[in-house]
Amino acid sequence: MRKLLKNESLTREERKVIFLSSLGGALEFYDFIIYVFFASTLGHLFFPTKNHLASLIGVFAVFAVGYLIRPLGGVLLSHFGDTYGRKKTFVSTLLLMALPTFLIGLLPTYNQVGVWAAIGLTFLRLLQGLSVGGEIPGAITFASEHVKPDKRGLTCSFIFFGINTGMLLGSLVSVLMTNYLSPEALLNWGWRIPFLLGGLLGVVSFYLRKRMAETPIFQAFYLKEEKRIIPFLKVIREHFPEVIQSIGLACLGAVVICLLFLFIPTYLSSILHYPKGIIESFNTINMIFFSFALVSAGWLSDTMGRRIFLLIGSIGFMTLGYALFFLLTRNNLPLVMMVMILISLLSACIVGVYPCVLIELFPTPVRYTGMAVSYNMSFGIFGGLSPLIATYLIHQTGNVLAPSFYLTGSAICCFIAALFLKNQNKKQLI
Repeated sequence: MRKLLKNESLTREERKVIFLSSLGGALEFYDFIIYVFFASTLGHLFFPTKNHLASLIGVFAVFAVGYLIRPLGGVLLSHFGDTYGRKKTFVSTLLLMALPTFLIGLLPTYNQVGVWAAIGLTFLRLLQGLSVGGEIPGAITFASEHVKPDKRGLTCSFIFFGINTGMLLGSLVSVLMTNYLSPEALLNWGWRIPFLLGGLLGVVSFYLRKRMAETPIFQAFYLKEEKRIIPFLKVIREHFPEVIQSIGLACLGAVVICLLFLFIPTYLSSILHYPKGIIESFNTINMIFFSFALVSAGWLSDTMGRRIFLLIGSIGFMTLGYALFFLLTRNNLPLVMMVMILISLLSACIVGVYPCVLIELFPTPVRYTGMAVSYNMSFGIFGGLSPLIATYLIHQTGNVLAPSFYLTGSAICCFIAALFLKNQNKKQLI
């Protein structure tokens, strides 16, 4: 990755910005997402019930709460980012994430304090959701405003490479815990370690980010009187069509991450009864492949344009969504790995490109807010509810292929939005 950055004629300062933005995103997203990798364990500890699916629904409902609050976090934090500066907001989100993550690792369980355990878990997930609602749009806005126009696709894809690294780290920690701790040890105390570790890593990232400078584009804008606006109102009044288009473009990316990378390990091990350790290892390997594939897609989009990749990815999931889930039910581990690789290739066309598109759709005075509203609405509505809806559909219908319908529907939304997209690669941000 470092070699690719050097070969792309980025300056030393640009490479530094991309690296620190990606690193911060990795550590913060690890904090937010480690929850889902321990869904089964948390279900036993915080939502004990004789029905395993009902227990998972409780866990994924709290997971969804963290996503549903993200639009509010995005609006609040992006207001300060568009009004007072990208850097100040961008840095502060890390502490807002690190503290709740650390406290989750200290929570008492249902057996110790009853329903208060679930209430405490829900509250801390709300704080995490507020933080991540401003973090990812802030990272993308901050980094893209620091680099040359013809490197925005590569830059934005590196931010998501960092975010994927956070997911990978979470998956790797889950694999280590599953393979090296007994089920009893994991249930008694082992589950706390990933959360305590995440809180400490977030503090380290905070101090690294403090060294970065404000973006030149925002500094130029800040000198103008136009800064005296309420960004959210301006976005709704003047850029509402762009918001709708952005939500349509981002919804598939949200479902891809939450359904096909975060929910799939639980789906395969808890519902289809594949070996948990093997599936988590497969998922970790697949996320490494996915991370490099999405950087390649972002890099190519700087030359070929964004639209073609979004169309390829959305058409692929529209036509193959049901077949992918059908193949997963065949009780064949090599087939599962092949399906995961195909999912990664199609997902890279979406996740490696759409963040840059969202940046290009909004002007400087409201870029952070427009990005935050669109991105977080997509993840809050479409992404965060994915595991809950998928589990609920299976529970109600008895059909283990039911999640594929949700994937296909989001792909149709992305396809329609991409049809009306105009390529803006290599154009200056305004």
